[in-house]
Amino acid sequence: MKDLLAKRNENTHKGSYGRVAIIAGGRGMTGAPYLASKAALRTGSGLVYSIIPESLETIMCIKLTEAIIRPINDRGTGHFVLESLDSILKEISNMDSIALGPGIGVDRERVELVSEIIKKSNAPMVIDADGLNCISKDVEVLNNKINSIIITPHPGEMARLLNTDIKSIEEKRQYYAQYISGKYGIYTVLKGHETIVASPDGEIYINTTGNAGMATAGSGDVLTGIIVSLLGQSLPPFNAAKLGVYLHGLAGDIARDKIGEYGMIATDILESIPYAISGIVKE
Repeated sequence: MKDLLAKRNENTHKGSYGRVAIIAGGRGMTGAPYLASKAALRTGSGLVYSIIPESLETIMCIKLTEAIIRPINDRGTGHFVLESLDSILKEISNMDSIALGPGIGVDRERVELVSEIIKKSNAPMVIDADGLNCISKDVEVLNNKINSIIITPHPGEMARLLNTDIKSIEEKRQYYAQYISGKYGIYTVLKGHETIVASPDGEIYINTTGNAGMATAGSGDVLTGIIVSLLGQSLPPFNAAKLGVYLHGLAGDIARDKIGEYGMIATDILESIPYAISGIVKE
């Protein structure tokens, strides 16, 4: 994994390390854009744009200090709506990578919104959480992508994407990760114990880091932020997914060693990311 880390040069600036967009959040779900955005910053992104429904602007400006907040018209609903699309597309037009989905919710408008963003975005993208739940209404939209896509489902989301049940997914994890990657030409991170990372050509990696303390709300949002950050720093999608999963688990192991598994929360994983990276660099 050490060899996958992008090297840092002395003569650089914030623009050298990627412009990352996090399209996330909804009423009652402000933690999702916070965790994903902060994780991207902690993983080394130079500029992180948190693209959120306008109604969340005040709270997100308080929660996020270093990210750039981009509020989008939401008709006062607290959620993205179809009228949000043009503004979102404008915001992401010059981004190096995009994360889509954490905490956005699922309804007819957001299903259509997610579909249009996939069709019209030209930057590599990580799709997670409600982004995946929106896609599950019409998975074929993945065939309309312009650039590379990494999906990061847990077994429940994977079951919805493939119209099956969680038990079937868990019994044949490697098979389903390879299947969906090959069918739609995407990269898949099937989360869980020994997370699987699969490429479109059938290659897989099985992660060795992580622990049971990471089974906590928001852990997946942190992973999304890590992977999209690495994408924005010009790592190829498969490398970004592999390294992101490894770092996420390693950060969780560092947090476990410090506070134990029972009381671990997603913020503990988040704050351990720099130590995970520096530990790899020093090896």
